[in-house]
Amino acid sequence: MTKANIDVTFGVLVRMLVMVVTVAFLLMYLLLNRNNKKGFIVIGYFVLLALMAVISLFVNYKQKELFVPSLELTTLAKSLYYPIMLLGYIYAFEELHHDGILNKYFPRVVFYAVNIISLVMIIAHFTGTGFSSYSYYNLGESGWFYAANELSAIVSISFPILVWYATDLLSKATRWYYWISVVLAIYSALLIGTKGSFIAIIFGSIMALLAALVQRIQRKGSIAHLNGMIVVMILTLVGIGVGYPTMSAVSKTNDLHEEMIQDKKQRAKTKKGLNKDQKAYVKTNKYVSYIFSGRTIYFENAAQNFSKATPAQKVFGMGYATSFKKVKQAKLVEMDYIDIIFQFGFLGGIVYLLPLIFSFIYLLILFFRHFKDMWSFKWAMLVSSVLLGFGMALLTGHVIEAPSVSIYFVTSLAFALYNAKLFNKNKKDPVELDVIE
Repeated sequence: MTKANIDVTFGVLVRMLVMVVTVAFLLMYLLLNRNNKKGFIVIGYFVLLALMAVISLFVNYKQKELFVPSLELTTLAKSLYYPIMLLGYIYAFEELHHDGILNKYFPRVVFYAVNIISLVMIIAHFTGTGFSSYSYYNLGESGWFYAANELSAIVSISFPILVWYATDLLSKATRWYYWISVVLAIYSALLIGTKGSFIAIIFGSIMALLAALVQRIQRKGSIAHLNGMIVVMILTLVGIGVGYPTMSAVSKTNDLHEEMIQDKKQRAKTKKGLNKDQKAYVKTNKYVSYIFSGRTIYFENAAQNFSKATPAQKVFGMGYATSFKKVKQAKLVEMDYIDIIFQFGFLGGIVYLLPLIFSFIYLLILFFRHFKDMWSFKWAMLVSSVLLGFGMALLTGHVIEAPSVSIYFVTSLAFALYNAKLFNKNKKDPVELDVIE
């Protein structure tokens, strides 16, 4: 489809259909349950969000230098995916829990999804049929998935859930084969070679090790199982350390980053010199420019456009990629929170991020209120997944406003929120929402 220059892929059509079905589900749920207060808040939020979106489109239609309807509407549709799916999952989980079948689906479905991704990555690797993560360096692999950043974010957010599922099932030594799926996911993450996926497997593994150690100290669960998991997690971290220098593009891109800066400094001395963006890139702190992969330059350009925006645009946003004269010049910062503020403005951005702000504060309060109970494998891995989602949204982008990634993020977030709701209501951890044997 990419080679045929088809913009709307099959995956996009499926995700949009799922979003439409979810909207219908939300309406039916709210009407049939007849919870007027809950329904009023949810419907009120979406009415407010829709109003902000319409005002933003109208303002930019009138004031933006180049307004491309297809780009603006497509971006807006992608943006609406996260709030709709987040609320959809929360209510779907509530219904499944009432029916006593929620733990048959979560985290099992995520476990299967990550295994499919790992399988595709490994087949593409050994058949030599995949894309490169960094095409200009010919480094890293994204398998048969086109967007390496989005693939990296999916693997990063899902990895802790995979570890939770495998770890709980390893309570019986005869199920050792479940850890193979974790090893394959780590191998796939190293193949991708992005900083985000590498950070995720390190962070997820360390959190699992900490959870096992804390439970061992607190003597919660089988001591033999916890001892085994401590050994397994240490061996896994050692394996990552051994595999990192030999197969991870992360270690190689660091060297290439240094070479690129030195090359630009040499070019600056020639008659041709450097353009504005290249000069800014060289002047940026080398560690900052490496961590954010040059996104600070895109931020400076977008921020300059935003500073010149009209008051209405600052309040309701500048739409897709702030201001540009040609479509080819349109460039996102690729740091979700920043792109959201530029797209929706100060007021619109706050309204758009409201569910995430509420979720983060709610889970943060729960975490510290029940700190001693937060070290089961379920909670440690849920917290890891949610934190990686919030962190990746800033570090690499392509999380909140990318439907293919946000669906994984909001699944973990919704499950954590629903668990937290039951925890606060019943004053105890809902253990029936753990992995079933």
